[in-house]
Amino acid sequence: MLLPESSAPIYYGTIDSINNVYDGDTIRDVAILIYPFYSLTPGMSEAQLTLWPGIERRADGIYSITDIRIAGIDTPEKRPIRGDRTEASIQREKARAEAATDFLKQLLLDNSKADGTLGFVIQNPEQDKYAGRIVADVICFKEGVSTDVAKALLAAGHAVVYDGGTKTHDWGAE
Repeated sequence: MLLPESSAPIYYGTIDSINNVYDGDTIRDVAILIYPFYSLTPGMSEAQLTLWPGIERRADGIYSITDIRIAGIDTPEKRPIRGDRTEASIQREKARAEAATDFLKQLLLDNSKADGTLGFVIQNPEQDKYAGRIVADVICFKEGVSTDVAKALLAAGHAVVYDGGTKTHDWGAE
């Protein structure tokens, strides 16, 4: 696997379903491998593996379950703020949000493993300004080729650069 050169730690994340993709820049309930091991403790069954809400012990390791917001980008909202916007503007943003969501889903599906596992690499995780969510770089990989998800969304026109401050892009514009 060829990953971007970085000294940042690499974490492996998976999702159980493509429907965990909430929108173009958010993936829900990502299982992030934080401590791998190779066998269960003798006598421990799968039913005994919940350690704490959001932390699970699975057959291959301990996982943190969290939502990931893709760092450095903003995509259209599925539920746009109405404000003084026209209905046409709101509908355009919703349509663009659906297109961004579909693009991200397809990117993850195209890079899934042969066994169907929807996995990816996570780097540079930080707490989001909204509780319970992590902002991180997400990288898909297949057959030795890596794809930076944020760059792919930007290149396809489904995202704009975002630094975490005030959003200024009008996704509802014609």
